[in-house]
Amino acid sequence: MKNISKLFVLLLSVLLASTSFGFSKDKLTQIEDNLLVGINTENTGLQISCAYFLGELKSERAINPLLKMLKSGETEEERIIAALSLSKIQTDKAIFAVKQRARFDDSERVQRLCGLFYNCCMARQQKADVIVEPFQVVNLNLEFNGMRLADFAN
Repeated sequence: MKNISKLFVLLLSVLLASTSFGFSKDKLTQIEDNLLVGINTENTGLQISCAYFLGELKSERAINPLLKMLKSGETEEERIIAALSLSKIQTDKAIFAVKQRARFDDSERVQRLCGLFYNCCMARQQKADVIVEPFQVVNLNLEFNGMRLADFAN
């Protein structure tokens, strides 16, 4: 468990450094590769974290793993973060999946948040001159194993 925590801290550090210091495209690809490995692990906390950062990177390579997480995530938090990340990536396939989750998810909370994400995507597409505030992890009030995800966002 300690190794996975260290891996997450390392990935987070590299990601933050890349946005701060403007790493090359090769370095960003390497970061994306590492996050894609993390999203496919059995550790749910690591999956959620990697899914969030793949959305921040707008990684089109992450669409299929995020779609899988959105469809079959065991917790609401997994599905919500997958939907958030897909809405940030903003391909037609990603937006459609978020729309479907807003209609058909078993959880009312997931449906509501997916609906919000979808509506923001539609507002951005219809009116490019309208500024839509990005969703903050802090405002979603997500928890995993008693830890608030917002504590790791800042």
